[in-house]
Amino acid sequence: MSIIIPDKYTSPVFFQESDYRIVKYLDLTKFISLLKKKSLFFCRLDKLEDHFEGTTAKSNFLRRKHFYETQHLRSPKFKKLTEEEVLQNVKKQFEADERMKALKCICCWNKSETESAALWKIYADFQKGIMITSSMAKLQMSFRETTEDISLSEVEYINHNSDLMPDGNMMFPVIYKHVAYSFEKEVRLIHSVKFKNGLVYDWTKEEVEQGKYIDVDLDILIEDIVISPYSPNWYIEIIQDLCEKYELNRTIKKSELSRN
Repeated sequence: MSIIIPDKYTSPVFFQESDYRIVKYLDLTKFISLLKKKSLFFCRLDKLEDHFEGTTAKSNFLRRKHFYETQHLRSPKFKKLTEEEVLQNVKKQFEADERMKALKCICCWNKSETESAALWKIYADFQKGIMITSSMAKLQMSFRETTEDISLSEVEYINHNSDLMPDGNMMFPVIYKHVAYSFEKEVRLIHSVKFKNGLVYDWTKEEVEQGKYIDVDLDILIEDIVISPYSPNWYIEIIQDLCEKYELNRTIKKSELSRN
């Protein structure tokens, strides 16, 4: 089905119809994997370093508590709950949010017209890293032959300790991220695995249990390949040889942040 174009029946996302440049920073191992598998890796939310990923903001606690305290006033089919029952329901809702983290996988990109020294350091080896560039339009086109359902969303940034997050859909914790990461200007691809009752998915059937590989057309996806700022000149030849081996015809560029 490729990229889902959102409408009133789909999960909420911050989908942008305008086209703009996006980039992805990789280390050499991930770049080789991309070329060899012709697939992008979607990492499970519960395997990411940021423990706020996929979680509902703490500020939502009071709103959820109020919802359960007053639900009997909205409909006669609900009984008035005790304080203990209210807290139990709120706890179960947050626990369900946590379990959903193992069922949603993301592939992260960055909205950027220029290179970022910070992102080079964080997401790629500053000496042997690689940045691939694409666009929102090409990203969508590159999945047109894929059989998996994929959502595409910009990320909104909030303070998980003080800001309220929208409630009522399991996608909200995926498209909101802690404001400490706002410098990333992230755009993310989102894939939800089909789970059984109890929010359980058998990850042992995947190639790696940390996430899922999804096929992509690299000839459409990749515009430029940029080598990290402090990489030696011979490193360009290695990347060029890899591209030739895996039949990706691209000119390899040196970072604009390079000393020479």
